Amino acid sequence: MKHIYMLFAALTLFTTAYAQLPNGSVAPDFTATDIDGNEWNLYALLDEGKTVILDFSATWCGPCWAYAQSGILEDLYSTFGPNGTGDLYVFYLESDDSTNAADLNGTGTATTGDWVSITNFPIIDNASNIFDSYSNTYYPTIYTVCPDGTMNTDTGEMEYTLVESGQDSFDGHVQAAFMTCANSITGAAPLMSYNGETSACGAGEWMASTSVSNLGSDDVTAMIFTVEMNGVAQDDVTWGGVLSNGDNTTIDLGAYNETGTFEYSLVSVNGADWNAEDEVGIVGSTESTSYVQVRIHTDNWPEETSWEILDSDGMYIDGIAEGSLDNQADTEFTWDVALDLNECYVFTIYDAYGDGLNSSQWGASPDGTCEVVSMDGLTDVSIVVSYDGATDADFAELVAGMEVTQVTGITENDLTSSVNVFPNPFTDNTTLSFSAAEAGQASVVVYNLVGKKVIELNLGNISAGTQTFELDFASMEAGIYLVSLTAGNETSTLRVTNAQ
Repeated sequence: MKHIYMLFAALTLFTTAYAQLPNGSVAPDFTATDIDGNEWNLYALLDEGKTVILDFSATWCGPCWAYAQSGILEDLYSTFGPNGTGDLYVFYLESDDSTNAADLNGTGTATTGDWVSITNFPIIDNASNIFDSYSNTYYPTIYTVCPDGTMNTDTGEMEYTLVESGQDSFDGHVQAAFMTCANSITGAAPLMSYNGETSACGAGEWMASTSVSNLGSDDVTAMIFTVEMNGVAQDDVTWGGVLSNGDNTTIDLGAYNETGTFEYSLVSVNGADWNAEDEVGIVGSTESTSYVQVRIHTDNWPEETSWEILDSDGMYIDGIAEGSLDNQADTEFTWDVALDLNECYVFTIYDAYGDGLNSSQWGASPDGTCEVVSMDGLTDVSIVVSYDGATDADFAELVAGMEVTQVTGITENDLTSSVNVFPNPFTDNTTLSFSAAEAGQASVVVYNLVGKKVIELNLGNISAGTQTFELDFASMEAGIYLVSLTAGNETSTLRVTNAQ
C-alpha cells in the first residue's frame, strides 16, 4: 500500500456503564489462537520482555481500514517484530463475532477489504470476549502493553499495564512501545520509507529511492533489497557503509519507465535475514492545458475531504486542507489553478475516513463527485480526473498525474479573481479583501501547513460588494499559512507568509 501517515476518526459503537480502561490499568491476560492455528498468550510474551500492541478492530469498520492501509502497524512489526529486532508483537483482534472468514478475506458482506493480505502480523478472529474484558467501546481501540511489569504481592503474579496508543504515527508508537515502556531496541533496526518519484510524466523515466533510518543500538553496515515492478523481479540493490543509531540515508532503487505497482523489500541486514517490505503505486500522466479547474461536489461528510496539486519537485501549487469544507455538505465547489507549460503535476484528493465520497453506503446522501478538467477560458477541453462516489471505489487517497502540453487562457471565478491579502508577507497582522457578487454567508478558515486549523472566522451574512477584514497572526509562529475564504458556493485559497 502507499503509506499515508495520518490520524483517522474512531467509530463509537455504544455507550456502556463501564468506562474504557484508562492508561496505567492492568492489561487483562488472555490466550487465543490466530487464523493460522498458532496459540498466543499475552503474559507469556510480556514475560519474555516483548512489548505487545493490541489492535481491536472490525472488518466493516471504515476508520480501522483506513488506518490499516497507512501501514504503520505493519512497519512496526517488520522493524521490531520477530523477523526484525524481536522486541515487539502486534495482534489484530477482530472483535465483532458476527463477521466471518470471508469478511476477513474481503469477499464477505461485512467488510471494507482484504484484511489478510495487508496484515503481516497475527490475526485473531472472534475476539469479542477479549474486547469486552478490556471494556472497549469503539473501533479501532489500540493498546500498547508494556513488559516492565510489577509483582502483585497478594497473588504473587506479574501484572502488566497498558496505554491507549491509538491511531498514532510510527514515531508515536515507537515512543509508546520503547520509551514509555522502558523497553530497548536491540541490535540494528533499519526503518525504510519510500521517498522516490510516484508519477511518470509523459511516459518518461522516473527514479525510485528509499530513506532508511537506524533506530537500533547497533550500526547497520550492509543491506540487500529485492525489487519488483508489476510483479517482475528487477536487479537486487546492495548497500554498504555505516548507519549508526539515529542516522539516515537515501538509497537509489533504480530508474524505470513503467507505471503500476513498485515493490521493494529489505531482505538482509548485516548478513542476517530481514523481512520489511513496501509497495507504491506509480501513476502515469494525462495531458492537460495550463489552466485546470478542480470541481468537487461534497458528500455528507465534507470535512473529511482535502486535495492538493504538487509539481514534479514536490512543491505545493494549490489545494485545501482537511476540514476547510466543514458544514458544507451537498455543495458544488470550483477552484481555478494555473499551471506551467511542459511541467508535470500530481493531483491528490484525500478522504480522512477512507470511504471516498460514498455516503450512501452508510445510509446518508448525497454521494460526492470530483473532477479535474482542462480548460480554455470558459470551455471544457478534456477530463483529467473523474470520480463518482456512487459508482467508483472507496479511497483514502486518489492520485492522478498531469502533463501540461498546451497553453490556454484562464477565466477565474468571480471570488477567486477578487481576493487579495495585503501586505503579504506581513508581520503579525494583514488585511483580507474580496468582492462578493451577491449577499450571503461568508467565512474564513486559516490552516498551517500540517492541516491544523488556527483561525476560524464566521463573517455572517455579508452584503454584496467589497469586503475588508483584518487577520490577526500575532500569536502564531512565523511561517506559511493557507487562508480559505468561502462566500456563497465559492471558495478561494491563498498562501500567506507571517514573517514575524
